[in-house]
Parts: sequence; structure tokens; C-alpha cells
Amino acid sequence: MAVDRAYIDTSIILAILLETEKSNLAQQVLEAYSEYDFIISGIAINEALYIATYEYYWQKGEIKGRHGLRKLIAKKGYPEEVLGTIDSFLKDINVEIINDYFDRTEYLRILREYKLLPNDAQIALTCKHYAIGTILTFDEDFKRVPWLKVIP
Repeated sequence: MAVDRAYIDTSIILAILLETEKSNLAQQVLEAYSEYDFIISGIAINEALYIATYEYYWQKGEIKGRHGLRKLIAKKGYPEEVLGTIDSFLKDINVEIINDYFDRTEYLRILREYKLLPNDAQIALTCKHYAIGTILTFDEDFKRVPWLKVIP
């Protein structure tokens, strides 16, 4: 029997890594769907890395706005603590990393029809291409995508 698959969105990763008000719910969702094969693509990892790096430097008082992050990364690089935490999280939940799928025509159609942000449209297109029907996310925008079951 085939195992169901669920895409892990950036919002779930960040809720766990940054200890937000949704951290407990994110953990509960991962536990409730632990029988699923967890899937992620590069775009969600990229988003999580960018936001977690920004939060890390912001909490340390080393950055005041998003525009300064590029210069700070060029000077100091990515914090090992952030890289290691994201890597450990992905290993701990035994997630399969897949390639993002891109088809220009379909991407533009999804952007227009479902009114998604560019990265969300990319994730939706990737899920459609790989026949992934469930997404674990706190992003309500994915509820407009008919082929995705949004959890929670």
C-alpha cells in the first residue's frame, strides 16, 4: 500500500525553529501526520534559511532592516547555529528533499488564478507535478489551491 505524502511548508519549520505561538501546534501536526512521507523542496528550505538568519541577527541587535541582511551575510556569513538547526530538523523528521518543478506557463496560470505569492505558486506547482496532495502549513493562501489539502 502506498504511503501518503505531505509537503512541509516554511511556516511549519519556522514555527518550530523560532519558538512562536504556533510551535506546539506545528509539533502536534508533525506527530499526527508522522505516518506520512514528509517532502520539501529547495524553495521552502531557502525561505526558512533566509527568515531564520534574519531573526538570528535581529535578535542579536546586528540588523535593523531587511536591506541590511545582504551586507551582513557578505561580512559574517550564515550563522552556524541556524544552518545546523535547519539541517538537524530536516534529518530528525526524515524529510525527502525534491527538486522544485517549474513550467513557465503553468506557473503564471497558478499565480494569476489563485493569486499566490511567487514562492507559494512555485510550491503549489511543485506539489501538483509530484502529485503531493497534502501540505502542512499555517499559510492560509494555500487553501485557494484545489489540489492541496491544507493541514492544520
